[in-house]
Amino acid sequence: MGGVYAVDFAAVLLLADAMGALNPLLVELLPEVEPIIVRAYARHSD
Repeated sequence: MGGVYAVDFAAVLLLADAMGALNPLLVELLPEVEPIIVRAYARHSD
């Protein structure tokens, strides 16, 4: 309980925009890499 189960897409996109890194590729690939990010956090929390 209390682990990472998803990525806040809005937060990621707002941060990318603030950093000047927002582009269509990020928007398109974010849903594809979300499971990889979640698994990586789950491994490090064990």
